[in-house]
Amino acid sequence: MNKKVFISSTFRDLEDYRITVQNGIRQLGLQDISMENFGARDERPKNECLRIIKEESDYFVGIYAHRYGFIPQGDDLSITQSEYLAAAGTKIPKLIYVIDDDYPFPPKYIDDGADKIRLQAFKKELFSKHICKPFSNKDNLTASVVADLGRTISINNSYNHVGNNIPVRDIISVSEKIPLSKPIEYWNDARNRVYSESRGIFLAHVIRPSNEDGQVYDVFIYLVRHKSEDFSDVKFAEFFLGPYWNNIIFEAVEETKGFIGISTSAYGTFLCTCKVTFTDNSQIEIHRYIDFEAERMNNSGK
Repeated sequence: MNKKVFISSTFRDLEDYRITVQNGIRQLGLQDISMENFGARDERPKNECLRIIKEESDYFVGIYAHRYGFIPQGDDLSITQSEYLAAAGTKIPKLIYVIDDDYPFPPKYIDDGADKIRLQAFKKELFSKHICKPFSNKDNLTASVVADLGRTISINNSYNHVGNNIPVRDIISVSEKIPLSKPIEYWNDARNRVYSESRGIFLAHVIRPSNEDGQVYDVFIYLVRHKSEDFSDVKFAEFFLGPYWNNIIFEAVEETKGFIGISTSAYGTFLCTCKVTFTDNSQIEIHRYIDFEAERMNNSGK
């Protein structure tokens, strides 16, 4: 049975965001549980939502912008905050996303007065208890949700864990991947072989939030050399990104000392294959999976 993800947010202001996130969750093979199942309205049945969170949900995704949300008659809290509190009382993973305050948002969907005060207090609680990831457009929100869910699912899968005072030799015996007598020598030889075969050249990448319509990040993919910036022995490098780039081979040469690379924009993760041709006409192939985790190391690009 598919794992179930409960999506909690206000509705009218975040409808487009929710649709994109739902599609991303389904592409992971998960089942989204959303207020749309209750008639796509802010005034969804509170008790049923809380029951589903506690009894049927495997993951909780909270998305919060500038509206506190509908408060049922006789209650002090909005349904949106009540949903979070229901999830907080369980052991299911909780992924929290709060809109960037600097991102332009329709004024009609920005609370003021008492609801603004309630929302500020609610967000303060969220930030005190969670690592809250900021979002702006629906695409970078979806990319974050999909990546975080994928990582959370991987961590929580029922793998055979090692550690907890298990002797090192026992771990090696279980894997049966390397000689038991000389594990350190094996790994050093493997590392040195990689350095030698690639001539110390590898691929790296950095990303920044994109201003291109329909794209999530701008990506710079480039060659790096272990402990050196000398690329004088490199004639050129060819980069292949796949069908979404029309299967074009992009050629790059050294224009500035120490930099050989290309830039592009992307909606999702992808594999970059690179062939490097040296001045002696020998060649190597190197690869890089372009994920969006590099965002954590590039906050200056916000």
